[in-house]
Amino acid sequence: MNNSELRILFVVDAIQGRNGVGTYFQDLVAQLRPHVEQVELVAPNLLEPHPVQGLSFPLPGDNTQRLFLPKMRKLVQLANEIKPNVIVVPGPGLFATGGLWLAAKLGVPVCMTHQTDYPSLVRLYWPGPIGYLAQKSLSWVNKFMLRASSNVVTISDGMVEQLLSLGVAQPHLVGTSLSNNFIDRPVSPQAEKIEHVLFLGRLAAEKNIAHFLDLAASRPELTFTIAGDGPLRDIVIQQQEEIENLHFLGWQDRGKIPRLIDDNDLLILPSSVEAFGTVALEAMARKRLVLTTAACGISEWADLSRGLVVMSKNESLQSALERIEAMEPSERYNIVRDGRESALALNQASVNQWLAVLRQTSEQSHLLPQGWPSPIYSLVKRYMAA
Repeated sequence: MNNSELRILFVVDAIQGRNGVGTYFQDLVAQLRPHVEQVELVAPNLLEPHPVQGLSFPLPGDNTQRLFLPKMRKLVQLANEIKPNVIVVPGPGLFATGGLWLAAKLGVPVCMTHQTDYPSLVRLYWPGPIGYLAQKSLSWVNKFMLRASSNVVTISDGMVEQLLSLGVAQPHLVGTSLSNNFIDRPVSPQAEKIEHVLFLGRLAAEKNIAHFLDLAASRPELTFTIAGDGPLRDIVIQQQEEIENLHFLGWQDRGKIPRLIDDNDLLILPSSVEAFGTVALEAMARKRLVLTTAACGISEWADLSRGLVVMSKNESLQSALERIEAMEPSERYNIVRDGRESALALNQASVNQWLAVLRQTSEQSHLLPQGWPSPIYSLVKRYMAA
C-alpha cells in the first residue's frame, strides 16, 4: 500500500497538550497529514472537547488530570466515515481499549505504542498492596493489548527491552516528531552566560521537582522558571514564596511554549522516570542547552546525545550546572548547533519510520488473531446499549 492510500485513526487517552504523550500524538498527526489520504486524532481536549469525549473523573493520585470515557457510538460513527485501514492506540486506557474493540469490530489491524513505564509510575504513586493490585491489573491489560496488536512501536532502547521481556518479538523503534512551531520559527542566538533556567512539564514525583527547587535556592543570582501543572503544584507555589529568584507560571498553552523556551538559556529535565522527554527535543530544536538525567530515554539516542548534556550517575544538579558553566562558549555553541540539527533530522526520520510501520500494519489484516476481542467486545457493546 502507498502512503497516499493510508487512512489512519489514532485513539488516545492522553489529553491533548497536557503531557508528553498527548503532545507526541498531536505533533505526529500533524506531520503525517501531508503524506497520507486521511489521519484523525481522537483524544480528549480541555479547550475544544472532541465529539467522542464523554464523562470524566480525576486520575487516581493526580487530581490535576482526568480520565475520560469515550462516547462509543460517536467513535463508531467516526470510524465508519473514515474507514481506517489502521487504528493506532497507546497502552492501557479507556479510549485505547475502545479503539482496540473498534478495530476488532471492523476487522482493522492495530498498531500499539508503548511509551510509558507503568510499573515504575505505579510504584511511585501507589506503594503497598494497592500499588501491587494496580500494577498487576495494568500488566494484564497491557499484555492483552500487545497480543491483540499487529505491530508495536516504542520510543527508546529501554522501552524496547521492556517489550522484549513482555514477549513482543519484533518491536519497532521510532523517533519523536516535532510541531512545526518549533521548526519554522526563527531561532535566537544562545546566550554567552547562563542566567535563565527553565523546568517545563508535569509537576509530578517522577520529575524530581525537589531537585530543581533546591538548585534554585542554591543559586540566587540566576532566574529559575517552572511552567506546568500536576500534583506537586502546591509545593511549587509554596516554594515560590520562599525562593525570590523562582517564578511559577502554571500550565502554559502549547502555542506559547516556543517563546518560553527561547526566553531561557537552559532547560533542565531532572526526571527519575522518563520514557523519552519530548520537551528536551523541543528545546534542542530551539537551539537551547538541555540538561537531562540518564533516566531520560532521549539520552539513549546516539544522534541526539551530542546535543544534550547528560548528568552522570551520582552527579547533582548543582555540579552539572557548574560543569556547563565551565565550558568554553564555543563548546556550548557546538552543543546547541548539534542539538538543533539532530532534532530536525530525527523529526524527518520519525515521519518516515511511522509511515513504514503504518504501511506494514495496514497489510496485515489477513493475519488478525481470531476470537481475541470477545471479552472487550461484549463489555463495550453492553456499555453502548446502556
